[in-house]
Amino acid sequence: MPVLSPSVSPSSSRQNNRHNRTRSFPAAISQVISRQLHNSTSAKKSSKHADHSKEDAGMHSPAAATEQQGSLTEQKSAPRDLSIALTTGLCMCCLSSLRYPVSILCFRCTVCQTTNDVTALPSKPGPTIASEYVDDLVSTEYVTEDAYKNVEDRIMAVFQSFDGLSNSFSNGKKLTYSETSLDFGQISKFYKFVLCSSQQLMRLVLKSSEILLKRPGRIIASPSDLKFLLIILENPVLYSARSSPSSGHQSTILKRLFGLISSLNVNCHHYLVNWFARLPTDSFRAKVELINSFTTHRLAKYCSSRSGGAKIETYGADWRIRAAARTLSLFFAANIQVLKVPTSSFYNTLVDYIDITHDFDIWEKQGISSVVGPVSRTPNFSGLSHTTSGNPHPPTSHGLHNPVKTTSAAPSSMASSLSHDNPSPSNSAVTPSNFTTFTFCQYPFYLSMGSKITILEYDARRQMEIKAREAFFSTLNYKRIVQPHLVLKVRRNCIIEDSLRQISSNEMELKKGLKIEFVGEDGVDAGGLRKEWFLLLVRDMFDPLNGMFVYDEESNYCWFNHSTFETSDQYFLVGVVLGLAIYNSTILDIHLPPALFKKLLGCHCTMEDLMLLKPSLARGLQQLLDYEGNVEETFCRDFVAEHEVYGSIVQVPLIPGGENKSVTNANRGEFVNKYIQFIFDVSVTRQFQPFKRGFYHVIGGNALTLFRPEEIELLVRGSDEGLDVAALRAVAVYDGWGHSNNAKISIHEIEEAEPVINWFWEFFANMDTSAQRRLLTFVTGSDRIPATGIANLIFKISKLGEDSERYLIF
Repeated sequence: MPVLSPSVSPSSSRQNNRHNRTRSFPAAISQVISRQLHNSTSAKKSSKHADHSKEDAGMHSPAAATEQQGSLTEQKSAPRDLSIALTTGLCMCCLSSLRYPVSILCFRCTVCQTTNDVTALPSKPGPTIASEYVDDLVSTEYVTEDAYKNVEDRIMAVFQSFDGLSNSFSNGKKLTYSETSLDFGQISKFYKFVLCSSQQLMRLVLKSSEILLKRPGRIIASPSDLKFLLIILENPVLYSARSSPSSGHQSTILKRLFGLISSLNVNCHHYLVNWFARLPTDSFRAKVELINSFTTHRLAKYCSSRSGGAKIETYGADWRIRAAARTLSLFFAANIQVLKVPTSSFYNTLVDYIDITHDFDIWEKQGISSVVGPVSRTPNFSGLSHTTSGNPHPPTSHGLHNPVKTTSAAPSSMASSLSHDNPSPSNSAVTPSNFTTFTFCQYPFYLSMGSKITILEYDARRQMEIKAREAFFSTLNYKRIVQPHLVLKVRRNCIIEDSLRQISSNEMELKKGLKIEFVGEDGVDAGGLRKEWFLLLVRDMFDPLNGMFVYDEESNYCWFNHSTFETSDQYFLVGVVLGLAIYNSTILDIHLPPALFKKLLGCHCTMEDLMLLKPSLARGLQQLLDYEGNVEETFCRDFVAEHEVYGSIVQVPLIPGGENKSVTNANRGEFVNKYIQFIFDVSVTRQFQPFKRGFYHVIGGNALTLFRPEEIELLVRGSDEGLDVAALRAVAVYDGWGHSNNAKISIHEIEEAEPVINWFWEFFANMDTSAQRRLLTFVTGSDRIPATGIANLIFKISKLGEDSERYLIF
């Protein structure tokens, strides 16, 4: 029986018509089987009516008739073997798991319609676009139709050929981690020429790019295969405000471009991250905005005013959103490596309107099930750090963010860690069982601070409800009264001791709602007493006279006192207080450096962190690194660190025998790294570990892992952006004003009817910045505004009664 494969053709035919040798493989299999059944059961009928068929056709020669009869005889004598060997593979664009016959050379994905070549198409010599050709294009005026037709033919031939486009725009340099070997100046000049020439020429470029992306002709497995993707990504029409992602070729090109980039193997992603990190800031920002715009375009299809936001059941299966998220994660990793744009540039505002808490629930269920199940083979890597050699650091975490089991322990890896699916056949590819429903919590850089705080408050409220429910059932079962809230009764003059004692005796109750009672004082805690407790407690704990923390006079940041005599319980209390502040949405007036929040999330501290904490020391170490002379003779340093202990200088070896090892030009990098590690890790281990344990004892849920270190700092300390009095006035709340005959009047009418309110705001606006901050501290308990902006600041002005003739007595 002859082999029937819809995707196999003679080599000559395959070269002549590369696009007609592939069909959707499920239809191909059914056609193969149906043809075999038809030929097997109707062989005799075909033999009897051969002459009649020949006359009806009117075009068959006697030789053709003889060949047909011989074929029928062969089919008649062949055994009826309907089994076809099938195999499973992943689409190179959308990562759909597909089954296709082993014998075919390529197959078409039924999800994204991408043609996947199992065996690469043979390379054919063809035209390219070199720098000299681009210069000729720009300098020559094409006045004749034939000359213009030659340009069109050249562009179409190059942009429809993998080899032609990959070998174009070369700058002659060798491809490395830091060099793409592409001349982006010539690429930009070429696209400008096409854009200024005619719309028809640009449509030709777009159409040709779409054809190539639909069928690259090979598996993209090496860094040299990535150049054609980078060239297409530079097309300015994709970024044009007039060409939205929903228009024509742009949408098709973007979805296939992101699909191919997101499905690359880990090695290719390493190269892309390093290349993206070296892009100019404007180009980097434009690409981030492009991917976000495409995500918004896709997500908007699932959002409607009736449903109140997109549900995960609708967007969770969209491979285009998943591909865009994976691609954006590469730019996010590059931004960690070299800061190009603020983290907020990755936020997508439309994500704020989806059902984010349901998204979080699905993410938790999927992540926890994957933790307790078989170990995933999905490779991980994190933001690759820049090195002078041009090679990236070994992979640790990048791309897909997975939750951990809910526990009071801190996560072992960076909280904003991302792991990435790798579909490449050349590496250990992800299997279909690794795929889960897409959630935005897998890619937390999409989530704004508002969305993350919503998730955090939802998680806190859920855990508080669990504790309150446990207290209720404990009351019923054991017939004892259990408070649904954590109530701390403290004395003002012993606030640290009382707080530590009661927190230690109620460690399992810390996730309940917090209420404060000051001994000997009447009052109901509606939030004000809790804020005052935080304010007084933090002021005492971070007082330099207590010796728990030391302050740097130049940076005004405080750090753990490694020579303190305080017990670890005191630092455990500090960690609990920070956790309770986040848990209860309270801003603290503390001066902890960004390095602390990086350490809480498992990140390593660098020279930049030391520059913020101890600027003088950091500048001295940087001078040591930059010195061009003989370091050993000039600096006369050994591998020891110096620090002050109660007025005297103490030297601590950075390595065993460090006091006998000199710092030289060859080992000065190691010395600086050991010194930084000593400042941030070694010297404060005894203080930081209980602090970290106390923090995660309160806030150790999966919601916190969605945050970056700088976002955790915003949660704890608030934002130090300038105070906008007009914006604060717009969100102010008036209580007890403007009631006449039980009728409420508008805020505008209140401000017009009550001159004292206008006086207050005029006085507030005329104060200097420091006085405005002090007044804000008096009203809200902190001189900073919330992480989500001044619009979420609660500023209430209450009227407690009618005017009185009595004056205040001080």
